Amino acid sequence: MAEPQIPFHPFLLLTERFILIPTPIAITIPPYRALYASLHADPTFCGMGFGPDFGTRAWNDDETRDVIHTRDIVRCWQPRGMGDFAVGFRPTGLDGVGQPLNENPQIRIVQGDEYARLVRENQLLLYQDRIQWAGYAGVRDATTSSMPERTADDLPLPSWKEMVELRYGVAPEWWGKGIARVAAEAVMQWAVSERGVTRFIAETERENVRSGRVLEKMGFTLSGTEYWKEPAEVEWERRVDQVVRP
Repeated sequence: MAEPQIPFHPFLLLTERFILIPTPIAITIPPYRALYASLHADPTFCGMGFGPDFGTRAWNDDETRDVIHTRDIVRCWQPRGMGDFAVGFRPTGLDGVGQPLNENPQIRIVQGDEYARLVRENQLLLYQDRIQWAGYAGVRDATTSSMPERTADDLPLPSWKEMVELRYGVAPEWWGKGIARVAAEAVMQWAVSERGVTRFIAETERENVRSGRVLEKMGFTLSGTEYWKEPAEVEWERRVDQVVRP
């Protein structure tokens, strides 16, 4: 039986420095699609994030839109109501917008009437040149989106709320600026507050020491599991009872 689709209600997240827009909205923003395509055409980005055998992709705009729609919106947002967020530098003029998440004033959610007013009055999403895009960050149900097919010899998986995969990608020119960590903390805090997630998992390429350090700074530890089963991959976990500090 097919998973029921969760209705999407427009919203965005704000941190002190960044704006995070879920891809059901961000897919309509040409500059973000251009950034997404450029990341997957960049051998440095692809090699670090996906391993030496992944290779680069040369997508035109229509192909990029189709990839985002198929891999993120259909596979992640529709069945679970969560997935990737486009990450950009926060435009000026948004001070005091949004309500805190989990009593943390540095992470805010903008939705409902406030979202409609923000878009209408500031034309935030209509004039996309106001936002400089840096990458993406997301949370998704790993059991249906990224893990290899299970076999009869594998142990049963826990609830999907304990199998939520964190992922992020930042353009190489912005590496070392703390963007991945802040964006990841924002989407995880949102997932806990709005989707009831109880554990996050992640995988990195063994040679991607930089990404491993980011996860360690966020409180992730080696999981000891073999969800992805590839010797070149390292698996991590963080339970929700650990404090979120962006």
